[in-house]
Amino acid sequence: MRKTTKGALAAGAAAALLIGGAGTLAYWTAEDSADGGPISSGTLTLASNDDCGTWVYAAGSASAGETVTAFVPGDVVTTTCSFVVGATGDNLAATVDVPETLEFTVPDEAASFDADVDASFTLAGAALADGDTITEANDGDTLAATFLVEFPYGDATTTNVNDTQDITATLDTLTVTLTQVDPNP
Repeated sequence: MRKTTKGALAAGAAAALLIGGAGTLAYWTAEDSADGGPISSGTLTLASNDDCGTWVYAAGSASAGETVTAFVPGDVVTTTCSFVVGATGDNLAATVDVPETLEFTVPDEAASFDADVDASFTLAGAALADGDTITEANDGDTLAATFLVEFPYGDATTTNVNDTQDITATLDTLTVTLTQVDPNP
């Protein structure tokens, strides 16, 4: 390549650099910030009213409605335990899970003890079945569990015989569970 060609290229490159550096283009900009603000989550709670334990004779029994002091074979007794539902959240839905069976704890020496336990549940006074759904509309409602225990007559050797006299039987702990679910399955 010739010296004149090299010189012309160098001069052109220098001119382009000078023009590019002298004439920069600027765009306007502005910046500000905004506080995103708080966002609060809801709640799902179940609080016992600690009102279990007063057993009465069930409707249709001798002494119906009276407090049980000492049950005997053939008695049917009942009690109700209640809970307060805490349910807040715009799209909250939760299922209610209740035990399918309930058991008694009895002293070892009462091996023949047998009782049939049944439970029914209401939410704000309306019947409630296992798997039913609660929502924010149920916040503050009372969930009640009513137990019906039948202590059947025994037989001569294996069920509710003399070893069940003068014992204390305790209904095992009742656990009711609320589990959040998708409100739009």
